[in-house]
Amino acid sequence: YVGVEFMMYETLKRRWELWAGAPAGTLTIILLGAVGGACAQASAHPLDVIRRRLQLGNMARVSADGTQKPKPPYSNMVSGLYTVGKTEGLHVLFRGLGPACFEKVPSTAIGYYIYELMKRLLRVASV
Repeated sequence: YVGVEFMMYETLKRRWELWAGAPAGTLTIILLGAVGGACAQASAHPLDVIRRRLQLGNMARVSADGTQKPKPPYSNMVSGLYTVGKTEGLHVLFRGLGPACFEKVPSTAIGYYIYELMKRLLRVASV
């Protein structure tokens, strides 16, 4: 997750600086951090959906009337991704992505601004 986020941020920042011919400013850093956070969230969201289903699938095994519910149709991440994609459609794996991004994107943008500020204050350069 963080690898995707950091890779997107650094790649976009480097390309921006090459295009603009100058270091990225505050607004640019915040926007690029937001884009990196959104990309990372989008790449990890299907895994979160299956993880939650696996966690909750074993909790509600007995229904309200006391009858036993059947086992979930999958028991691991790969099987879950395949089964949900095939039976319910790939779009189901991205349900709730908007609210997840709404939570993650601002904090990531601020985090990268602080990251760049600290690099400048400590006189540390990116590799």
